[in-house]
Amino acid sequence: MLRDEAGLFEAIISPAFGFEEIPAKKPHFDAAVFTSRAGVSYAPEGKGRVAYCVGDATAQMAQNAGYVPLSANGTSEELVALILRERPTGSLLHIRGEKSLGSVTEKLIERGINCSDVIVYRKVRNAPTVEMVTSVGRASHLIIPLFSAETVSILGGWGVPLDGCIVVAISDMVANSALGLKPAKVVVSESPDMRGMAAATARLIA
Repeated sequence: MLRDEAGLFEAIISPAFGFEEIPAKKPHFDAAVFTSRAGVSYAPEGKGRVAYCVGDATAQMAQNAGYVPLSANGTSEELVALILRERPTGSLLHIRGEKSLGSVTEKLIERGINCSDVIVYRKVRNAPTVEMVTSVGRASHLIIPLFSAETVSILGGWGVPLDGCIVVAISDMVANSALGLKPAKVVVSESPDMRGMAAATARLIA
């Protein structure tokens, strides 16, 4: 998306984490709830079932897996609101990771929705790549898009000098977490999704 929207830039790619499957028996469900694309990766085939998705990227992945997606295009709170508006009467299954923010299942149960959850993956922290360590030191204009507070925590433990960088944060919560990296500037995306993050980052690339 940045290649399409921004000027020339050098990309430093260093994944903060990977994913590891947690074998789990998945109960029968009429519709799925996804708060991440990784959840879709470890879910059963959709077979035409509805999937309530936190954002458009997750919804697209769910569609590719055979679900009929409905996107909240936002946060876990907006996902809960979407489901409550739809008021599904069947059984919902939140297919998620070991750590999941927003207490989606609990909030739905409290409002009378038949929902359970199953943990199908965990995040595994990565060390910084050699390219990351060598490139950051010579970067004159370092921009770091951040999609979660957990990623901020991982980067903070890398021991790579990131102070003086410019952070593009997907939300105010992530922006506040990123202050620990000692950035020169923090920009918050106008919308909490990939398109909003790409637009905010592109504006910073000369």
